[in-house]
Amino acid sequence: MQLKKLTAANHQDVIKLFGEDVVHYHFLIDGMKKNNYEGNFKIFGEYQDNLLVSILINNYNNISYFSQWDRDISIYKELLRDLDYTKLSGPSSLMKKFLPYVDAKADTLSYLGVVKNISTPRKLKNPLKVIQTEDEIGMQYDLLLSTNEFTQSLPKEKEDYVQIEYKRLKESSDRTVYLDINGEMVSSCATIAEDINSAIIIGVVTNPHFRNKGYGTEVLIGLFQMLLEEGKYPYLFYNNPAARSVYKKIGMTEVCEWRVINL
Repeated sequence: MQLKKLTAANHQDVIKLFGEDVVHYHFLIDGMKKNNYEGNFKIFGEYQDNLLVSILINNYNNISYFSQWDRDISIYKELLRDLDYTKLSGPSSLMKKFLPYVDAKADTLSYLGVVKNISTPRKLKNPLKVIQTEDEIGMQYDLLLSTNEFTQSLPKEKEDYVQIEYKRLKESSDRTVYLDINGEMVSSCATIAEDINSAIIIGVVTNPHFRNKGYGTEVLIGLFQMLLEEGKYPYLFYNNPAARSVYKKIGMTEVCEWRVINL
């Protein structure tokens, strides 16, 4: 067995390692390729008989790991001491192997899903809108403030949120979409880490006064359609049984249980 730091020249080895699971992990693979296996993406690979059999990804403050086989991960033991990270995340059965090597403060389980096809069409004729102006971001702030789920994470001042979000949307490929009913933003959701083949879905929210009308589902289907038409797979991380049910009805494929180990 040989451990080596991977470069862009090893990209096809990485694709072969993921095999048919490539579609389940474009959000990781896109990041590696975009960063050219440098800078914020440090990739290390385990080779056996000239075949890449596992990889360890150190992206920003996170470590992820992937292999198609049930392998001993002790080959990465020394690396774990040298790299900078505050959490580990990935398929639960794989990341569990790292627990003996780290001082875990929290070990959280959720699920990873990907949308390859949509099985439920939109029902409303109202077009889905993409946030483009500061006024729309202000409306989104009010929408988020109307819920219990997001109030703790919002800045106290609306103007602070508007400036932060406007800068994020202008400087990235990310987008936020919403449904307008009679001039009121009733539901929205957004993407982060949007890339050539992937986008992670976040912030699915509906005004409490407009819930149980299917508006959240309408926004999700509309955003999924946009992304898939552009060749981008939507990825979802979730632990809410109700959300899981909605995502599956729309057409989501559940990939695996996802583990996050905070240090």
